[in-house]
Amino acid sequence: MFKKIIPFMQKPELYKESTAKFWNDEHISKGMLEAHLNPEWDAATRNLKFVDKSVDWIASMWSPERYPKLIDLGCGPGIYAERFCNKSYDVTGMDLSERSINYARANAEMKKTNIKYLLQNYLELSFEDEFNIATLIYYDSIPFLINIL
Repeated sequence: MFKKIIPFMQKPELYKESTAKFWNDEHISKGMLEAHLNPEWDAATRNLKFVDKSVDWIASMWSPERYPKLIDLGCGPGIYAERFCNKSYDVTGMDLSERSINYARANAEMKKTNIKYLLQNYLELSFEDEFNIATLIYYDSIPFLINIL
């Protein structure tokens, strides 16, 4: 019995960055989109009352008249991006999840909003002085924050 336990007592391998397509995994991306779109959960997107208050606060601090071009990094299915657009920002949303970006694009087309959605890793940004505001709400990447400091 003791010999069976010994392998579990070994130190785990040190963290190493994965190359797995986590956000585009069929099961994970489906569950994440469901979590984003469920107004009762605070799992992937906060509840809609919180979202609206956050967008209102950002717009009160950085008005779209003075800061018109906004990029929403990690935008998921575009819940915040759509609200920023409704506040008159010129919005670009960026996310790694193909499922979420496809949803956001279809929703923007259906609602006839002028939001540009990019399927891209925001850790690989190539923009320079193209936006007045960048949001990273409910962020998922400490390395990103470290890279911009």
